[in-house]
Amino acid sequence: MSSNSPSSRHHAHSSNNNSSGTGRRTHSQDTRHESSVAEQEQQLEYHGLMAVTGAPPRKNCCTWKVATVFLCFVAGALVLTWQLLPAEDIVAKYIPQFDEPVTAYSGPEAGAPSSGGVSDDGGAGGNDGGGITIGMPPSQTPADENGAGTTIPSFMKCPEDGGLCCNGSPDNCKLRVDQMMFGLVHNAMSSEEGDFTFGYNHNLGLEKALVAGYRGLSLDVCDCNGGLQFCHNVCDYGERLPNDVFSNTVEFLNDYPSEVVVLLFEASREQGPIVWDDLYQEMANVDGFVDMIYVHKYGDAWPTMGDMVKQNTRIIVFYFNGGTCTDGSCPPGFQYFYNYASETQFESESLEDLENDEYSCEITRGPQVDALPANFLVVNNFVTPPDADASAMANSKSFLSDRLTKCANMAKMRPNFVYLDFWSQGVTAQLVQYVNQQYSQELP
Repeated sequence: MSSNSPSSRHHAHSSNNNSSGTGRRTHSQDTRHESSVAEQEQQLEYHGLMAVTGAPPRKNCCTWKVATVFLCFVAGALVLTWQLLPAEDIVAKYIPQFDEPVTAYSGPEAGAPSSGGVSDDGGAGGNDGGGITIGMPPSQTPADENGAGTTIPSFMKCPEDGGLCCNGSPDNCKLRVDQMMFGLVHNAMSSEEGDFTFGYNHNLGLEKALVAGYRGLSLDVCDCNGGLQFCHNVCDYGERLPNDVFSNTVEFLNDYPSEVVVLLFEASREQGPIVWDDLYQEMANVDGFVDMIYVHKYGDAWPTMGDMVKQNTRIIVFYFNGGTCTDGSCPPGFQYFYNYASETQFESESLEDLENDEYSCEITRGPQVDALPANFLVVNNFVTPPDADASAMANSKSFLSDRLTKCANMAKMRPNFVYLDFWSQGVTAQLVQYVNQQYSQELP
């Protein structure tokens, strides 16, 4: 057959195509080749690990399905923990609270809600509630926290002529104690400066509060392993020792013989029981302290500030929230607070609560209905838990003046104690001094 036949030419063309294919691979052939190489490498790795460890290599178990299941499990566990654990009890133990008083004694000491609290003897409660206005001088300036408590402010300086002066002003001397207003430092021992690292009520210590013009200190008393401390429910977490506080208080009063100080002691429920005689003994251990305690007889009129200064009985002591006294007779000068004081709501959680007058100005505790009327009105002006930003607003001129005015007219009493947190912010001390001077000028 001739080599040029159609059959021969077709065979030659096919052979040429095959021979050219051996030098040029298609894309599908390359993919199959790479896959084959990868499979061979995996098999080599598998057999290599088997030879070295005797065990097959681990597979990665952290797939997106496993991760999703795990996160759902964690979320469920958190929800169950929040619902089942006593979270409120835990928070209450470590965040400062203002507990309801325990009925320590019978009769007027029971501390039942007040019947209205209007004093019959012309004292602070003698105002009939019509048009009480708590004002503020236009020259007021907010406290400078950087220098707070380092020097006596100008509005608390007595004249240099040596005349009778009471709590920074001669005008205050004619006012009775129950006609005065006091800035009352809430949980005064609890400060960042005093090493209370969590839930503290103030940035600066109580000694500086005295210098800054505050004349009321509230202190929580704890029995910690047989010794007394000023703490807030937890011993040795943050505390002030009574001897230090009383020594510094006496030093201040000796340096400033015109000043009268109110000390309000709250018995700790968590760290008790508290025996008030033990606290009195701590006072007696400080030279000069008990000699300055004013001893008041229930039912008697309160003395003027001038009389207290002249007699050098310049420490007023109150207690509440339980505690006991040896043989039922408390130490000289120890007075149950709610025999004398009506108090507004103390469980405000926000500024909105404080601004709700019907809620926050309501009298929640005070003398029994059948006891003598209250001599003092306490206006709580803080939120729980302590909040520095909220206190900066609550202690400001406009907020404080408005709040005290509204609570005074609702209670039909002039406020005597302004209970506050973060005393180094705002104008509370200056407002208190201005109100006292204005009221003194109104009296005959």
